[in-house]
Amino acid sequence: PRKISRRNCKYEDCTKTAVGALGYCGRHGGGRHCKHEGCTKGAVGGSGLCISHGGGKRCGTEGCNKCAVGPSGFCVRHGGGHRCSLEGCSKGAQGGTEFCVGHGGGKRCTEEGCTHLAKGGVGFCFLHGGKKKCEQVDCDNFARGQSNHCKIHHLGRCLSEGCDTVTRCEQGYCFQHRDGKRCAELGCTKRARGKTNFCVGHGGGKRCANEECDKPGYFKCGSLWYCRLHT
Repeated sequence: PRKISRRNCKYEDCTKTAVGALGYCGRHGGGRHCKHEGCTKGAVGGSGLCISHGGGKRCGTEGCNKCAVGPSGFCVRHGGGHRCSLEGCSKGAQGGTEFCVGHGGGKRCTEEGCTHLAKGGVGFCFLHGGKKKCEQVDCDNFARGQSNHCKIHHLGRCLSEGCDTVTRCEQGYCFQHRDGKRCAELGCTKRARGKTNFCVGHGGGKRCANEECDKPGYFKCGSLWYCRLHT
């Protein structure tokens, strides 16, 4: 049989197999990359997208859009992948171990005497510095999710004049000032509800169908809406 040569990734201390002509593994920039704008992760399958952006085979459970793991055709939550070896446990085994996180599986903190799960790929748990730190200069807060910045420096501050709230959307505005129609009441910056021009506090949105009530309608009965008091 023909012998297949195996090249290691050029990245320092990485023992994974190199993918493509660059000489790096998928994690360090080798192989095809996701077509999604701004994404540098490796593409999976023929879609040209990474797992996060819809690439690869999806879970066979109705309504689930997570990536299928292993030959089962299901994600880890719905039974896919390798399961925990402890009798009676149906959770997914972590990493190259035979057990789930709760039963000792996954990579553990390298701090002497610590058995907590390692975080962030650095070999330490959350308490011993395993979580990724914010890249902002002189900031010691932890980074949020898959970003490289903390809550304060994640997307900066709201662009609305006079607002210093942390942004909650890519457009640069906080939750209160994000896209959407504003209340027509003078001095009110809340969102207008439904097809009206006012927020809930100023009469906008669906109202209670009771003739003597002007409270917001939260519960639908047939084609009518009612407040909590008149349901």
